[in-house]
Parts: sequence; C-alpha cells; structure tokens
Amino acid sequence: MSQNPRVAWRQSTLRITRVHPPYRAPYDQHTIRHAPAHDPVRARAVVDELSTVATVAEELGTALRRDLDHPRHVGDLDQVAVGCWGDIVQISDPAFGEDGILSTNLDAAFDAQVKAHPEARITAVCEMCSAEAYGKYLAHVPGQPRLSADGWDDQDVTGDPAQLLRAVGVGPGDPGGDYLGTDQDEPFIGVEYLDLLACGLHSDYVRENLMVSVFKVTRTEDVQDAIDDVWREE
Repeated sequence: MSQNPRVAWRQSTLRITRVHPPYRAPYDQHTIRHAPAHDPVRARAVVDELSTVATVAEELGTALRRDLDHPRHVGDLDQVAVGCWGDIVQISDPAFGEDGILSTNLDAAFDAQVKAHPEARITAVCEMCSAEAYGKYLAHVPGQPRLSADGWDDQDVTGDPAQLLRAVGVGPGDPGGDYLGTDQDEPFIGVEYLDLLACGLHSDYVRENLMVSVFKVTRTEDVQDAIDDVWREE
C-alpha cells in the first residue's frame, strides 16, 4: 500500500465566505488588488472556532489564495486555509466535502457560522469532481429565508434565489439580473450567483494577491470519520 495514498476526488472547491456589514460593491479582476491586507491574527481566531477543527496543531504560514491546491493525498485533508480581508472572511476546509450521501459537515459548519454571525452574508460551497460532479450551495442573507441547492446533474433548490438577490440590491439591469426572472422555474446556483452574494470572492482571479493563513489541524472523531468516508479511496 502507498505510504502517501491519493484521495478519491480529482478536484474540489470547498469554502465558506462571510461578508460583514457595511457591505461594499463586489470585487472584480481589476478592483481585487485594492482589497485589504490579510490579517493572520484574526485568521487564527477564526480557525480556532471552526466546528470542523478540534485543535490547531501547527501554523504553516501564509500563501496566495490562488496557489491553494486541491487535496491530493490523505495528509492534505488536515490543512485548513483562512483568509481575512477587512470585512470578509473565507474558510477553505476539506472537511466541508460531501458526495450527496455521506457527511453533513458543511451544513453543520454553515449553521454554526450563521448562528455566530447572523449579521453577515454567508455562502457555503461544496463542489466535488471525479468521474461525475456533485455540488452543494448554501446561502444566508440577514432577514431572508435560507437558500440551499444540491445535486449531481440537476439541482434541488430550496428557497428563493431571486429574493436573496433583491435583498442585496441586485436589480434587473445589473449583472446576475437574469436570476430575477419570474419564468425561471428551475434556477441554477452557479459561480456568478455566488459572487453576487460573496462580494465577488467566490471566484479566484488570475492576478489577485489575496493571502491566506494555512493551518494543520486535528479533528474530532465524528468529523474524521466523515472525512474518511467521503475522501479516502477504497
């Protein structure tokens, strides 16, 4: 058996993003360079409070967000990255991985973030790709019903995507305004939609200089069991 086994998934995006008031205009590929500098001290406080983390074993330093890699070996599953850029916090954690059957770590982590920070706009994303692709998307906008969408080829959407966009000020002529159409019986939650709620920071930009802190962590038994179920190859 390999001493450094590969994981079962070929690609993934696993992150929770919090946008705290006052809410600014979304970043794009040009304005992202003006984002506030990363705060490593705050990042340490964020990782200490995560429901998916038992303890922080080691601070591995900082890295460019755009250089973060998909977990390729079992040892990578113990690494969590946190970016703190002014009023925006973003958490990337392999424990958020799901396959539509096993693990509800993303839901639990999202609910914990909403409970702790009800004033923030919060999005949670799990995109897992191997031979097929699975996605789960959760969103909280203060004063609005929770939105959730998940599925393999199709999405099962609970909540009103258009209602959340109206609540954050998106109008018919704005980017993403097509989501406001009353004839959209089967809305699809994708990158553009998530960027509207997450201040443009669901996406990575080629020339961005956003830094994150990377931590090696330990897990509780139930979180570790869920990680093993979802990620380990047979």
